[in-house]
Amino acid sequence: MQPRKPPKSPNRKQFDAAVNSLLNQREKSGLFAFIEFRLKQFNLEHKFDIFDIFIESYIRGVSKIESGQHIENPSAWLRTTCLNVIREHFAKKGKHWKKEREFSSIEYQISANDTSDYLSDQYVKEILSDIRQLVSPLDFDIFVLRVMEELSWIEIEERLNLASNAALRKRYQRMRKVLRDYFFDIDNSMLEDYGLS
Repeated sequence: MQPRKPPKSPNRKQFDAAVNSLLNQREKSGLFAFIEFRLKQFNLEHKFDIFDIFIESYIRGVSKIESGQHIENPSAWLRTTCLNVIREHFAKKGKHWKKEREFSSIEYQISANDTSDYLSDQYVKEILSDIRQLVSPLDFDIFVLRVMEELSWIEIEERLNLASNAALRKRYQRMRKVLRDYFFDIDNSMLEDYGLS
């Protein structure tokens, strides 16, 4: 026999009633049109559904109520929280693209054709040593062939006797994400060590 759930607080009942009302009157409610407009405004309409935002906001509301806080006007609170959720997702997207640009810059700087003195040979060796420890031997070989030797995907495929060009590219993208997250999620301390911050 399952234990009975504790009864909902009056604030939780009020909140759930407001949510049910919004769901039952989707066409009349301005909230869903508001979410749709804001997703388009922040260029996130292809990444998130209206209900993704709504449900995330609902969960935050339930958590807030469960922690003992009161939501005076659930409809207004949901509207504000939906906007905040969208803003947070937009900020995360911005950080992702910033990391992508910065990592691309590192790749360029350690490539064979970069003749600048921005990175010394010693720094390049240290970065490559860190990369070697983070990824598999095959991924490291792919990185060296693509970035240091600047080979095409077909040339890398032939050199490493790999079967699929698409799989090779996908593997490289996953490896880049691991490296990008490593280099840029450690408060840039490693980049400062390498003179890249």
